[in-house]
Amino acid sequence: MHYLNSIVIKLWFTIILIVTTVLIILSVALVGFFNSYFISETGKTLYQQANKIESILMSRHNQSDAIDYVKELIENPAGLVIIENKKQLDDNYDELKQIMVDEIHYNPSFKAVFEENKHVTKMINVNYQNERHRYILLGFPSQAFEDKGAIILFQDINSISSTLQYVSIIILVSALVLILLSTIFAFFLSNKITKPLLMLKQSAFQVARGERSDKVKTTSRDEIGELTVAFNKMESDIRSNIASIETERNLRDKLINAMADGVLSYELDIDQQLMNPMAERFLDIIDSGQHDELQQTFNEVLKDNMTKVLEVSTKNHFFVVIVSPVRRAALNNKSGAVALIRDMTEEHRNDEMKKRFVADVSHELRTPIQMLQGYTEALLDDIVETPEEQKEFLNIILDESKRLNRLVNELLNVARFDAGDVRMEIKEVNIHTLLLKVKATFNQAIVENDIQVTIQAAPSLNWHLDEDKMIQVLTNLMDNAIRYTHRGDSIEIVAEGHETLMIQMNDSGVGIDEQHLPHLFDRFYKVDEARTRGKNGTGLGLFIVKSIIESHGGTISAESKKGEGTTFTILIPYR
Repeated sequence: MHYLNSIVIKLWFTIILIVTTVLIILSVALVGFFNSYFISETGKTLYQQANKIESILMSRHNQSDAIDYVKELIENPAGLVIIENKKQLDDNYDELKQIMVDEIHYNPSFKAVFEENKHVTKMINVNYQNERHRYILLGFPSQAFEDKGAIILFQDINSISSTLQYVSIIILVSALVLILLSTIFAFFLSNKITKPLLMLKQSAFQVARGERSDKVKTTSRDEIGELTVAFNKMESDIRSNIASIETERNLRDKLINAMADGVLSYELDIDQQLMNPMAERFLDIIDSGQHDELQQTFNEVLKDNMTKVLEVSTKNHFFVVIVSPVRRAALNNKSGAVALIRDMTEEHRNDEMKKRFVADVSHELRTPIQMLQGYTEALLDDIVETPEEQKEFLNIILDESKRLNRLVNELLNVARFDAGDVRMEIKEVNIHTLLLKVKATFNQAIVENDIQVTIQAAPSLNWHLDEDKMIQVLTNLMDNAIRYTHRGDSIEIVAEGHETLMIQMNDSGVGIDEQHLPHLFDRFYKVDEARTRGKNGTGLGLFIVKSIIESHGGTISAESKKGEGTTFTILIPYR
């Protein structure tokens, strides 16, 4: 069945069918023509012979001699019977001639011979000597007799049938030869015509599979040649378009994968769901309920054809998902949706910290300002009478003024670091002396809180640093260590320097919860205030510490376990 679908077989079969039909019709027509021609010619010959016999009978006086003469002249192959007044003049009995005479007498078609003096020619079938014969029978009226006479001529046309049979055999053999030649010619022609078509088919399948195909060669200038040229042009355009699409797709994929925002498609009927790494991470983070909420948002966008915004919060992340409808005209206007997933965790956390910072700063500012205002008014109103009370009030005003100054300085430092307007005064600093200076600042607090502070640093360890800013760093870390320890805890400061200066400050205090560690150095971030001793900070100290260390080209990290203490590690390369 596969071969019957071949265009070569179809074309070959069509040509053979046409040629065979034409030859059959032509053969039948030729046989019929020859048959009619031979019969017509035989009838004309018999008519001419009848005229000749009539002439002989009319010219001879002795009728008997004339009849004998014409018999010798005409009979064999034709038969002759002469009758007068419907009686045979020849007394010799002949069965075949009697059959012909009876046919003349009893066939109504021959009445015109005697009654109207017209000749009649008929083809009759005769059973003679147990065989079926066909004869041409001619009845010709004769004027050579006094009573109604007629000349009857007949001839067997079986010989004509034999001739026709021979002619038919010749025609059949010729037809078979022609059919054979036509088969060879048709197969050759169909193969020659369809060969470029088969090449086009093979190339088309290669193009459909995405394989690179060579140009189809053509040597003809006919429609097939033009089709081949058009196909080569189409294949070249397709390859160019595919290359362009692949380039654009690769560029799109790289751009999408490089995006900080996640991209996720839905029901766009494409080969692969459009999804970049950020979107994959987003889908891994959210729970099943949030998956269902996202699915519902997609469905609503497809239904309403309007952009929707979804906020998704997890334990440590905050996402904003913008889902927009997409319509693809190439797919029968089938709609889809694309989600842009933006990780707003840092922004959200910064907003929250800023809000908290505003509240904290407002509280921090309000308290000392109220105290300054209250104690100043008390002094102005002469409420305080003794010099000791006045001195106490003035000390409180001084402390609150320092507190305000510290807060303002921290804010200014943050602003300078953000603006990049920080000047570094690098010089060689003795690390051991630097650590002792920082410790001396907290001697009173160390004694009051019964904390053991030890310093391990080689007296000869020198490093190129900004001394004032490093004092600010270590002071902040020491202040935090004291505030997050209990009475009797210890603080250890270790400094080592080879290619990189390492300063570690270890305390055995309350420690820091693991969830706070990733955000410990963020601005405005403060750990649980309930676990601190003394005054609370603004959440800017460690941010300033990190900024100073990074200004030195170094790094700072923190390790802690709740209830076991905290370790801050500073690494600064040699400059």
